[in-house]
Amino acid sequence: MLSRLGDLLFYTIAEGQERIPIHKFTTALKATGLQTSDPRLRDCLSQMRRMVRESSSGGLLDRDLFQKCVNSNIVLLTQAFRKKFVIPDFEDFTGHVDRIFEDTKELTGGKVASYIPQLAKSNPDLWGVSLCTVDGQRHSVGHTKIPFCLQSCVKPLTYAISVSTLGTDYVHKFVGKEPSGLRYNKLSLNEEGIPHNPMVNAGAIVVSSLIKVSATLAFSKPLCPYIPHIFPALQGVCRALIPLRTPRRQGGHTLC
Repeated sequence: MLSRLGDLLFYTIAEGQERIPIHKFTTALKATGLQTSDPRLRDCLSQMRRMVRESSSGGLLDRDLFQKCVNSNIVLLTQAFRKKFVIPDFEDFTGHVDRIFEDTKELTGGKVASYIPQLAKSNPDLWGVSLCTVDGQRHSVGHTKIPFCLQSCVKPLTYAISVSTLGTDYVHKFVGKEPSGLRYNKLSLNEEGIPHNPMVNAGAIVVSSLIKVSATLAFSKPLCPYIPHIFPALQGVCRALIPLRTPRRQGGHTLC
């Protein structure tokens, strides 16, 4: 079964050729929305590059070498190339996104929020869009490498950390799962005497307090570097590659 899928994948990419260069595979891969930096493909691509270096094929992959490299990711790759992802034609979709980006980047009305110092420092000329689908298809355009204050974007991340470390049942002893019907910053409780959900401010405060509970209760420092060390793991980044001072600095911005 895996062999047949590997053959199908190879011939889909090869387009009649007996051997293909790695860049032909990675170009076809990006067209599906998957990136070469995708942590799920790290081993596959590393093995592919190693085999090309060690072989005498002139930097090309034949069917057998290709299959050896992709077998560990054959299900994911087959879904991608057979257009079984949530957005089947990703290039067409991102074309629409890019056109909207271009149409809106000249809009200069409004002003930078100033009610939080970190927001007031934001450059109003920066404009970028990044997206990631549930299948891991990714696309970025514009100023997407500039650090920014996460603000409420941090809420689903802290909720995920709490649930993964403490368990769903424990976390939801302290926060509900239903919409409040009120403004996001309304400090209100539901009928059980807990915040309505983790995505409103009251719920997010409670969820954040559950992370490293012992450190939080003691008002000690370990919580600050803990959070930004977890965020790179959610991105698939090896913690050993991140200088300690960088996540600490980012943590200060994140928690502001």
